[in-house]
Amino acid sequence: MQQLVFITGSTGLVGGHLLVQLHLKRFKIKALVRKTSSFEQLKLISDFYNVSFNEVIKAVDWVYGDTLDYIGLQEALKGVKTIYHCAAMVSFGRKNRETLLKTNIRGTANMVDAAVECGVGQFCFISSIAALGSENETGFIDETTPRDINKPVSVYSESKFLSELEVWRGAAEGLNVVILNPGVILGPGLPNKGSMLLFQAASKGIPFYTDSVTGYIDVRDICRAAIDLISREIYGKRFVLVSENVDNMRLFTDIAQQFGKKGPSVRAGKGLLNIAIVFAELLSLFTKKDPPLSKDTIRTVTHPEYYSSQLIKDTIHFSFTPISETIHDTSLFLINHLKERQKKTWK
Repeated sequence: MQQLVFITGSTGLVGGHLLVQLHLKRFKIKALVRKTSSFEQLKLISDFYNVSFNEVIKAVDWVYGDTLDYIGLQEALKGVKTIYHCAAMVSFGRKNRETLLKTNIRGTANMVDAAVECGVGQFCFISSIAALGSENETGFIDETTPRDINKPVSVYSESKFLSELEVWRGAAEGLNVVILNPGVILGPGLPNKGSMLLFQAASKGIPFYTDSVTGYIDVRDICRAAIDLISREIYGKRFVLVSENVDNMRLFTDIAQQFGKKGPSVRAGKGLLNIAIVFAELLSLFTKKDPPLSKDTIRTVTHPEYYSSQLIKDTIHFSFTPISETIHDTSLFLINHLKERQKKTWK
């Protein structure tokens, strides 16, 4: 029998793919979920791997709780060998600042403290390239790139960086840790969440593009890397996970072509984007939701950033899935999902 692993964020994109991959490898799994969590995404992910959703549900020991409940975590982690901490709140709106910081930082601190208290042997934290510094003298951002405290960053970036500090604190207390810093995550999941929204938009045709360049990664690669690094007992390191650095125009064009649409042809400069911010903020006054555009997101989509994943390639000879393959597989998944949904509507 495989040793017991514990997953947070198990109904999210990364956590869901990781759970199914671990299930296929016959690991014994405990998974933390809220009572309000939806299993819709996990079902879609199970279908993608051609695995029975009911089989997955029955095989997992579901623990209903929250990373902010330290007492509950202590009870849940009894007998656990490995933790994969994938749970996090993702938001770039300032209105969610306090909730986001509390959820990501305090939640991670609780996971670390409970792991140390319960004698958990291994702790893998799924962080983000948002926690990394700016480009170094090579022009690339990697694990050693320092953060510039004077550079403005998003609240999400701040939360992931401070969450990593909690993980390193756990390492200082004897916990065997490894941190993964994935780029923008692409892969099959709920069509109306995360990067799947890019595929939804591009499937209808996107006329505009920006000068953005950033690192992208297949969600399946994150899971493979996490499982591999833990199985090899590689601790005390962080690894950037980026398959390719892709510019905005190429990404949207490649996705659009999968749906038989034209790629973007109109460049959206900072002037146009700043005007869009004003309208987005006005709209948020009526919707009571964070504006989809902010100064943080404008910095992200107009500033090219290049990442290097050489360390994991050198350490375990890791090979990444080409982004063209990721785009193809994810697009095909969305096409099939939309067809199935249409069939049900007709019925």
